[in-house]
Amino acid sequence: MAQRGSHVMDLDDLVGDRLPANQPYNGLVAEAYDVWLSPNKDYRDTGLWQHFIEKGNGPALELGCGNGRLLVKYLKAGLDVEGTDASADMLTICAANARAVGCKATLHCADWLTLDLDKQYATLYNPAGSFALLPGDEAAVQALAAWRGHLRPGGRCYVSMDVPAEERGQPYTWRVRRSGTRARDGLTFIVHDAHRRDAEAQITRVLNRHEVWDAEGNLVKTYLRRHEIRWWTRDQMHGMFAAAGYVDVHSEADGESFIIRGSAD
Repeated sequence: MAQRGSHVMDLDDLVGDRLPANQPYNGLVAEAYDVWLSPNKDYRDTGLWQHFIEKGNGPALELGCGNGRLLVKYLKAGLDVEGTDASADMLTICAANARAVGCKATLHCADWLTLDLDKQYATLYNPAGSFALLPGDEAAVQALAAWRGHLRPGGRCYVSMDVPAEERGQPYTWRVRRSGTRARDGLTFIVHDAHRRDAEAQITRVLNRHEVWDAEGNLVKTYLRRHEIRWWTRDQMHGMFAAAGYVDVHSEADGESFIIRGSAD
């Protein structure tokens, strides 16, 4: 809380911008993401999703493949995996990353809520908590139902979810979130974030300040983005999976970060 005279102001009175939330990962955002989270790097969740793909013993679809952070490794390993994303720019980068390692990626530019690929898969997986970008319960169930329609009988869908811990420190305090320099032109991409956790609404409201710097350290561009990151508990996720028609719904892990899986009939 902030106090001025006799008037006590909530932080939301002070942070009152009307930037649209959860805009697509296009343009410079897609370029920056590829620098920060290159498929050439190692990630602790790579083996986890690969295990699920191999366990499915059939074609897989990554929901929210982005620049191919995970997908490119799986293609290089010879796995039958396709990708879908709402950002055409991210998919263009993903295709280029796959070609760079001698692979061809089958990619689909599509909205999760209306996904209709006229194909079924043994495994669907949604990594990295991107499910939290959906705007609410209704959209979440709609997306899960659309995904279920792409599963073979007995196929499985896996979704990662992260329930944030209680907020520590002052809300809406800027911090460096990520930075990285692109080798081919020396551009450095930095993003700062400031957030506030709303436990009652189960939303973390995030402001991102992006900066692009040239090789000499001169600021080229800066811009703001806003995100609303939603979370659901394990019980809530179980309920939404059931409402979308999945059976045999289970948590694959315990704790604040977990994976929910459900099967088609």
